[in-house]
Amino acid sequence: MSRTELERLRRVWQILGRDDPLWAVLSQPDKREGRWQLDEFFATGKLEVDAQLALLAAEGWPRERGLALDFGCGVGRLSRALGAHFEHVIGVDVSASMIAAARELNADADRLEFRENASPRLDGIADASVDLVFSHITLQHIPTALAAGYVDEFFRVLAPGGVAVFHFVEETDTSLRGRVFGWLPNRWLNPLRRVLWRRRDVFEMHELPERELHARLARHPHLRLLSALDDASAGPGWRGRRWYVVNDAEMPQTVEQNGYHVYAYASDAHMGAPVLAGQAHEPHVANALRERLHEGDVALDVGANIGLMSLLAASLVGPRGRVIAVEPIARNRRLIARSAQANGFRQLELIAAAASNRTGAIELRTHPTTSNSARPAAAGERLRDAKGSGERVPVVVLDEVLRECDRLDLIKIDVEGMEPLAMRGLERTLEKFRPVLVTEFHPWAIERATASAPIDYLRWLRRFYPAFVVLHRDGRRQRCVEPDEVMAIWRAENEAAQLDGRLHLDLLLATDT
Repeated sequence: MSRTELERLRRVWQILGRDDPLWAVLSQPDKREGRWQLDEFFATGKLEVDAQLALLAAEGWPRERGLALDFGCGVGRLSRALGAHFEHVIGVDVSASMIAAARELNADADRLEFRENASPRLDGIADASVDLVFSHITLQHIPTALAAGYVDEFFRVLAPGGVAVFHFVEETDTSLRGRVFGWLPNRWLNPLRRVLWRRRDVFEMHELPERELHARLARHPHLRLLSALDDASAGPGWRGRRWYVVNDAEMPQTVEQNGYHVYAYASDAHMGAPVLAGQAHEPHVANALRERLHEGDVALDVGANIGLMSLLAASLVGPRGRVIAVEPIARNRRLIARSAQANGFRQLELIAAAASNRTGAIELRTHPTTSNSARPAAAGERLRDAKGSGERVPVVVLDEVLRECDRLDLIKIDVEGMEPLAMRGLERTLEKFRPVLVTEFHPWAIERATASAPIDYLRWLRRFYPAFVVLHRDGRRQRCVEPDEVMAIWRAENEAAQLDGRLHLDLLLATDT
């Protein structure tokens, strides 16, 4: 799909949205030239939405009614109706004039947000975050390659427990009208449409082969075609279809924490389940972030996991600040993105990679029952549970990623023993900004992940900071000047807990400690 075609699509609907937006959305012959009455027009949307939701409810879908997406929203005919059923509705359209009309005509309605989206992607919509994707008589007006790409986007944003309902035209029918449409290309039909419709520009009709959609659906193991029905909404001459695609993946749950919402999986034994049960995650670390981060600050969270510290940081730095979350595991990133979207944390950015001192790729071994134990498959012991899986991820050097950054106030890092390598990839950044550093120190994991001596990591850090502060789990803080002191505390803590070296320390380093 060329940018030229996308720009033409935007231009056409921009004109239609200015000239007669209601008729352009619902093109009944007797409603041209502003003859639609608003109440009558919006009533058609309510009828359509209520009927589809009743059909879905009989099958138990969607499992939740949080976020709905109205793709090709026009002036908000369906968005308005969806707002009665969902906590929040985002309507997107390629045309700025349509979006302006939608905002004006729905100014009295709650829960609605309208966005211009002149992009081949659904920009600003997080992966696996939408409970209902709804698109009616829209894809038929979009060139085939672009329409197929948007269906891919529907599948990307569809949340576990969610359903995508979308109408498309597969082919012309066998009627005389259908044979004419099938024989004549749009470039020949458009002049005739302009005359008949008395329009400066006209929308086109495009087919979207069902076999192409089946091929794209097959790429998503958790998605399933619930139903596929014939649909005559496109009018005579066209064979329309409506698909209902559901996401059977495990559904995350949400909990309010510190005034914002966090998404997590109940099956995540070490991270998600405790948080969902109301337990605070590492309060001794969280308290350090609360003390050190302020409105407008910039924070870097390396090894963000499901985003507990990233979300806390985002709440502390506010909309004028910035939080960069580095997380290689896709399942974890989806939770972070969904949580950020739910809270309106646009200041939170995601980097889909692992961090080290050189670029490349690495296979990480993940544990089947917890999200926080992804380790290099080749560097340490294999996870004992055979159900653990591998995920090949890109590796970045954060000095390069942050090259244009003009400020960095705090780094939090917890990467399962990879800290020495990840921090060496941040050496120039440390030299430049001397940010507050909160690092996990886990000698047992460092030895297995990097084959290096843990005390060497401490000695390297000591080049940048005057001392270490051990953040004890009981809230105590212990200042150490020498790396040997930190090692002694680690040994004593493990001996007292009888954990054979498996207990880690959390360290705070700053220029004022």
